[in-house]
This record gives sequence, C-alpha cells and structure tokens, in this order.
Amino acid sequence: MWVFGYGSLIWKVDFPYEEKRIGYIKGFTRRFWQGSTDHRGVPGKPGRVVTLVEDSEACVWGVAYKLPTGREQEVKSYLDYREKGGYQVIMVTFHPRPPLSPLPSQMLLYIGSHDNPDYLGPAPLEEIANQIVASTGPSGRNTEYLFQLADAVRTILPEDSDTHLFSLETLVRERVHNDQKHSHTQTG
Repeated sequence: MWVFGYGSLIWKVDFPYEEKRIGYIKGFTRRFWQGSTDHRGVPGKPGRVVTLVEDSEACVWGVAYKLPTGREQEVKSYLDYREKGGYQVIMVTFHPRPPLSPLPSQMLLYIGSHDNPDYLGPAPLEEIANQIVASTGPSGRNTEYLFQLADAVRTILPEDSDTHLFSLETLVRERVHNDQKHSHTQTG
C-alpha cells in the first residue's frame, strides 16, 4: 500500500515506511483552502493548510511512501487519525520522477474536498496570508507549516514551480518581517 504526500506528509514524516519515491499526480493543483482546527488553528480560528483541487491541466509534485509490509493497516490507521480534519481518502495514479520509470501506479491520497466542514475555499492571497500569520494550533504556528512546506518543495521537488505556494510564502515572510520590525520599534 502506497500513500501520496503533497503537504505536511512531505516534511513531517512521523510514520514508518519501507520506500519512498518522488513524483507527481495529474489533474490537481495544491491550494491553501483547507481549514485546520486540529493542528494549525483552533475551533473558531482555523489555520490554513493545503488540499488539492481539481485542475485538468495541472500536476502536483510530492512524495509517495510505501507503507511497511505487514503493518499497512496500522500505519494507515495512524494517518487516518492524523489527517482526520476534513480529509477523505481517494485513489490516484502516481507518476514517478524520471529516470526512475516504473509504470504509473495507484495509491492513496488524503484530500479535503469542498464539501467537508473544514473546507475554507478560495480567498484573496492577502487574506490567506493574514490568516496564516494569525493562526496557531496544537501542532504549532501556521507559518511554520507554510515555511516547512515551501522549503521542502524547493529542496526535494525543484521541478515544482507552485506559484500559489511560493507567492503565499513571500507574502507571509514580508508580514512576519514587518510585524517583527514593528514590535522592535515599539519596545526599543
């Protein structure tokens, strides 16, 4: 059993796996449109994390993990719990990064669909950035999620020119920098 990671599963690998492969899936684009009240926000003040939205012309790069033989259900149960905040599991076709060219294969994907209760949907990038800067939850600051994901994509998946992700990262870094400058001015 394989699972495809496109968000925190790229950089927060806190589960056992047997093998991993870099590659992509077609027909989706990554967006910060999923609310998080269990990890990067709280009820009434959700953070924003990524989900995938359908886009027939797009592809999303990520990391595929082969769950340990004989422990697939145990690890999947853990992932089901970790990804419980509005995510459902669907099957997708994974295309490995060349030159590793096994045939495309089917794997599990956790996706927050538009009809789940935590789905926030599209918003202006500035509004999403403000929400990320202001949100913290049990797993930490929402900015950490964004920065870890952007750094991982840049490092592990240089093929991925995700303009939504990198534009949002730039906006949030500017806001954090300005907030720090402002607070130093007030205290200094």
